[in-house]
Amino acid sequence: MTVAAATHLDRASEAYVADVFAAIGEDVPVQEGFLVGSGAAGGFDPRTSDIDLVVVAAEPLGPAREALVRRLLDLPCPVRDLQLVLYVEGAQPPEFELNLNEGIERPGEDAFWFVLDAAAAEDHAIPLLHGRPWDEFFEPVSPEQLRAALLESLAWSESRPADSEFARVNAIRARHYLEHGEWISKEEAER
Repeated sequence: MTVAAATHLDRASEAYVADVFAAIGEDVPVQEGFLVGSGAAGGFDPRTSDIDLVVVAAEPLGPAREALVRRLLDLPCPVRDLQLVLYVEGAQPPEFELNLNEGIERPGEDAFWFVLDAAAAEDHAIPLLHGRPWDEFFEPVSPEQLRAALLESLAWSESRPADSEFARVNAIRARHYLEHGEWISKEEAER
């Protein structure tokens, strides 16, 4: 399986993404795979960035889930982390089938993260497999849904320890969107 699209990834990361899609395709038909985050929007640095993928599968993973998670985690990742969310076709964020982050499956993540990611993906997602656009699979996030998710993410950030850099950057990005109606990168928020 090859990955075809103009991305901000380096060659090693592109090869890794192709391996991820191939691993998933061993168990379920993949309708489309999207690159999101800095690999799609810009600012990708293989030394510090994650690879953020959204996969749309034709059917649930079923009994293949555990073996697939092992295979994905066994792939040598050329960057800091793989952040992968898999949806079954027809499901809408936050109704994910699989969520991998920081080397483990995270089924209990707060729903607002997936709404925020979907809203950003509407602007930046790059289809890598079949050229099918984001909006062919996902309904637009309404302004009300987005505002609620941003406010939840701010509350989450405020509940974290004061020295949490991730929470600080998340709060800056959320406030910026609420005030200006545009996404900024983590790097922009850190400045």
